[in-house]
Amino acid sequence: MNKNAAWYQSIRKVYYGMKELPYNIRVAADTYSIKKFKNIHKGETCFIVGNGPSMKVEDLDRIHQLGIKSFACNKIYKIFPETSWRPEYYLSSDDKIIEQLDVKKIGIPAEHMFFPRTYKDKIKMGNFYELLSYRWLEEGKFSQDAHKGIYQCGTILAEAMQFAFYMGFSTVYIIGVDFNYFFKSQDESHQTYRYNGENNYFIKDYLMPGEVANIPDKAANILGFEAARKGFELENRHIYNATRGGLLEVFERKNLDQVFEELQYHMEKSVSV
Repeated sequence: MNKNAAWYQSIRKVYYGMKELPYNIRVAADTYSIKKFKNIHKGETCFIVGNGPSMKVEDLDRIHQLGIKSFACNKIYKIFPETSWRPEYYLSSDDKIIEQLDVKKIGIPAEHMFFPRTYKDKIKMGNFYELLSYRWLEEGKFSQDAHKGIYQCGTILAEAMQFAFYMGFSTVYIIGVDFNYFFKSQDESHQTYRYNGENNYFIKDYLMPGEVANIPDKAANILGFEAARKGFELENRHIYNATRGGLLEVFERKNLDQVFEELQYHMEKSVSV
């Protein structure tokens, strides 16, 4: 039998297509709600908020006052009692965080939350997306179609960038992404650590004493960030790093206070017209 023959390849394709049909139907049903977000913010500006120690509540308040859309992630909800700001969109794909998550208590509409489809049975509420398989420790990829799936790279921030692209945002400012971590103790695999007072987040009690958390893979993160930068630039869109300091240099830097001033100016100008 010639397995390279066109007829054999056609039959093989049909066979595996039928075999995978039930799975593909489940994926389509689980991820259907993602479709409604395509280009709903075309040409707009947004912030992607990290939880690094450089972040300030005052910056969140300013975003709220300016009325700029924002994405946030993981345990950002722990800062909500201190600010009127709320992100329009919330994401998490960290298994350690999702284990503790009660979406009803976060205070963000479920229709504005995004989680990997593998957590659908646990979380039940929100929008669910497919995580696309690839060698994320060795290469970076960027999805232009969040409905078809999202590429992970060990940081939810890169997943937020892919959603921002899908929604049509043309300018993205990332803030609070210090990219500078310190761990007093790690497990033998160097993939998790047990919290012992490290200052890796701006939110008090982000982690509780002894809590186990995942350690970021900075090399894989950079691959994902580089893919995101290129993905935006190919369509003449941009991601800027407006973090106060930090060690992430993949994106062009912007001064956050100047960004706020420019956004304020454009807001006032649009109102006066």
